[in-house]
Amino acid sequence: MPREIHSIGTRHELRSTFDRVAEQYDANRPSYPPAVFEDVIRISGVDGKSHLLEIGCGTGHATQVFAERSLCIHAIELGEHMADLARRRLARFPRVSVEVADFDRRTTNGRYDLVYAATAWHWLDPATREQKIASLLRPSGWLAIWRNQHIRNGSSDDFVDATEQTYAHLVPELALERGRLPSAADVVATTRYDITSGLFAEQEPRVYCWRRAYSSAEYVAMLNTHSDHQLLPDDRRDQLFTELAALIDTRFRGSVIKDYAAILQMAQLA
Repeated sequence: MPREIHSIGTRHELRSTFDRVAEQYDANRPSYPPAVFEDVIRISGVDGKSHLLEIGCGTGHATQVFAERSLCIHAIELGEHMADLARRRLARFPRVSVEVADFDRRTTNGRYDLVYAATAWHWLDPATREQKIASLLRPSGWLAIWRNQHIRNGSSDDFVDATEQTYAHLVPELALERGRLPSAADVVATTRYDITSGLFAEQEPRVYCWRRAYSSAEYVAMLNTHSDHQLLPDDRRDQLFTELAALIDTRFRGSVIKDYAAILQMAQLA
């Protein structure tokens, strides 16, 4: 099960970092395999008549995929800059709206057929999120949660190992996290989201393995959008990125492969 709070900051501190790097987030955060979206639609049965609520839409990458299927979506985003980018991305879709709001504090009378969160579930209050989502769903409505998880899967293991010394020397508070990357075989056991309120009938998680190549500049730009790296002191973060970029350029010929597993968890309102 994913940790709710990382060692470097609280949930509230970490989740507030994305808005200050919104442009970089939009340009450098990867999306998700198409099969994730296809399975969400197939399992939930949503169509053009359905109403969807997205929690934490970011800059609208996931939102756009559903919008292109002519689905009706109301998206919530905590950060104003992130929401502004999402509105620009989604401006051509009249059935999509983006609201700046904190889901934990937001109240509404709206009801939805599907509520989903892409790499956002862990930022919600664990004490109230299931009950609140259940109250927003229509009878037999669906909850879908998914995220990308860095994994060990062969192609990038040498690079992961090579970065360990750099992290241990410069940012030891992140070194332990880095060293615990799961393999593709055990990613579900280490990252699944257990839905424990009894309000939902939970399906078995689905895993979609994929990979992406990064240049040294692209890699550090992607890292700079992660909240745990954003909360590092500027000088230590800059030194970390300089050394990681040099490592990629010298030992890995300017490019590395990063392995990911997208983990999808779906549950139906009981």
